[in-house]
Formats: sequence, C-alpha cells, structure tokens
Amino acid sequence: MPKISRNKLEVKVYESILNHLVGTLAFLAKKEEINDLLDGLFTRTERLMLAKRLAIAALLEQAVSYKEISKLLKVSSVTIGFVKNGIMKNNNNYDSLIKTIQKLKL
Repeated sequence: MPKISRNKLEVKVYESILNHLVGTLAFLAKKEEINDLLDGLFTRTERLMLAKRLAIAALLEQAVSYKEISKLLKVSSVTIGFVKNGIMKNNNNYDSLIKTIQKLKL
C-alpha cells in the first residue's frame, strides 16, 4: 500500500496540484505519452492499485458480485465498497469512464 505523508497540505495547494495532474493527463493524446507519465509518477504498486479500482468499477457496472470481484482481482470487499461508494457519489464521471473502458474491451 502506498505511503502518504502525515503532513497535510493546505486545501488550495491540494486542489492546485490535482488540477495540474488532471490538466496534464487531459493534454496527453497518445497512449505512449500517458504510459510514460504514469511510469514516471507512480510506482508499480500505485499503478496496479489504480488499475484494479478501474476494473472494479467496470465489473460492478456489469453486476458482477463482490465475491467474484474479490476472487478475480484479489481485493477486499472494503476496497470494492470504496469504489462502489465513489460510483454512487460521482455517477456521471464513472458512467463516462465505464463506457470508455467497455469500448476499449481491455
């Protein structure tokens, strides 16, 4: 599990750096560019964690059970619940993401 600093950022700094990350990702058009950026920014564990969460969202959309998702992706029901809660809070963002993932048929 990735380690996070105990030192809390100011809200403005937090929002600013996240906006820069999102802006950078949105600017990149080629898969190779995105892959290079992710390789440079995230550890293998962090990338896997993100990929698993995206896969959980896609599987939940397909009505796959928690038990099946847990077995397939080797994640806890707590992690699945975390993603499901995120989907429920930000339904429009996840719907768009899930539709994109399903089109790619990864």
